Amino acid sequence: MFTVADIREIAVQIEKNGEAAYRQAAGMVKDKAVSEIFAWMAEEEKRHGAFFTAIESDEPLSEEQRELEKMGRQLLQEMVVDQTFSLDKEMLLKTEDFEEALTQAQVLEQDTIMFYEFLLNLVSDEESRQQLQQVIEEEKRHVEQLGEMKAAGPESCRNLALV
Repeated sequence: MFTVADIREIAVQIEKNGEAAYRQAAGMVKDKAVSEIFAWMAEEEKRHGAFFTAIESDEPLSEEQRELEKMGRQLLQEMVVDQTFSLDKEMLLKTEDFEEALTQAQVLEQDTIMFYEFLLNLVSDEESRQQLQQVIEEEKRHVEQLGEMKAAGPESCRNLALV
């Protein structure tokens, strides 16, 4: 039902949405540690977007499949164009608490994982499934990193570029 190209486009859009929300929040919150978390998350979302953009497919499509792919891609892009799942932009912008910032970021990542796992159930092509599984594993690593940062406390954010 979905091709590698469809999945790639959806993932890139989701990551762009997350990056934009985190950048906006990083520039608006007053707490430096929270701002650093959001700036780091924005960079991670940007990196994920680049990873997903690089996913290639040699999958040959018939004319009918190309037309269905185009329609499916348009529909899915409309569905996710501004979607940040559980990430409430207003709540994010008001966040000044270190743990709350990390919790919100983890919830966003978990929602993204659930969405990608839902897509996985709709993909029959093995190559597409493998590529999407890579995406899911990358997002799971993100959740783990955020948990480690939460456990380590605000000082863990002082050198986020090294994470």
